[in-house]
Amino acid sequence: MIPAGFDYHAPTTLDEAVQLLSDAGEDAKVLAGGQSLIPVLRLRLAAPETVIDLDRVDELRGIRLDGDTLVIGAMTPHHEVATDELVRQHARVLAEAAIRGAAQVKNNPPDSDQRGVGGADPRRS
Repeated sequence: MIPAGFDYHAPTTLDEAVQLLSDAGEDAKVLAGGQSLIPVLRLRLAAPETVIDLDRVDELRGIRLDGDTLVIGAMTPHHEVATDELVRQHARVLAEAAIRGAAQVKNNPPDSDQRGVGGADPRRS
């Protein structure tokens, strides 16, 4: 089935995304990989007026140390977490879990490498 029409926005900064969400109000939906939203739209179980795609917001990706805190962006793919040296040094168990998650994504072609750690559904990992 084809989803109902909606306004589509693809911000490139976090500030822009937040502003779009604020402007769109409660009816906006956020697309962050699409694992949950796309099927719901196709089945017309939701018909938002606005969809905001976070894929181009680089601020939501990456791994870094902030003082003694390991910061992992919500849209950082499993394979990056699994192979990142900072994660291996400071959160080895997380790196090992991400390896398993990345392997499952690799074996599930529709998901490809798009599923970020912040949007991973633990029931599917």
